[in-house]
Amino acid sequence: MGKTTLVKALQDRLQSYGYTVRSYIEFDFTNPIDFYCTAYIPNERYQKLCHKHPEEIAQIKKYSVSAGAATLVRYFDEDTPLFSEKLLGELRELEFCYNPPRPVPLADYSKAYQAVWENFGKSVDNSVDYYIFDGSLLHHPLNDMIRNYAASKEQTAAHVKMLLNCLKNIHTSVFYLFTEDLAGQLRLAHQSRRQTPPDATAVSFWEKRREYDDYVLNHSVSAYQMMNVTQYGYKTVLDKIVTTI
Repeated sequence: MGKTTLVKALQDRLQSYGYTVRSYIEFDFTNPIDFYCTAYIPNERYQKLCHKHPEEIAQIKKYSVSAGAATLVRYFDEDTPLFSEKLLGELRELEFCYNPPRPVPLADYSKAYQAVWENFGKSVDNSVDYYIFDGSLLHHPLNDMIRNYAASKEQTAAHVKMLLNCLKNIHTSVFYLFTEDLAGQLRLAHQSRRQTPPDATAVSFWEKRREYDDYVLNHSVSAYQMMNVTQYGYKTVLDKIVTTI
């Protein structure tokens, strides 16, 4: 809870100092290294899909991202569909990350992300002072790997280490925000989003996530900073991040 709000506040602060900033938040379909409502299509099948839907081929190519042996096709912009209902149905069946009907093998999942992150690392705009991502390194990939693959801590750590290696020529800073009252913060998040209160299963999942996060940070991230939101509050955390970077 609070990642998106903090990213926007951080961008505003840095821009007020004269820096150029690009930020990407959850459900941002322009995010170059993070995906939701995105189909994973092996390249041979991708070509067949384009031939099958010639009337939408320009749109398909517009929202395609090269991922090595596969192509990723984004099919929603938040709540806005990007294709006809017929094509949407086919793409939903090939969902890459979020509740996929048939997850691709874990090795293929990691290879696709490696290709995308390597492409991003090579294409970074040097005129931009800061790129900010709210959950693309740790939050979203670990959710996918735990929910879709029951991945081990070691597997998730290897994945995150691989992602960071793709950015080896770029200076990166990792900030991890945490709360001392996980269950209480989760209830607040559900309340603010007008969702039903979290049950014991949901609380248990996020407690498990925290254990995974700790393991991954200690085994994959060479330098990071822990930010205690419960103790300091978001404004002070924002000030600390700005001072650090």
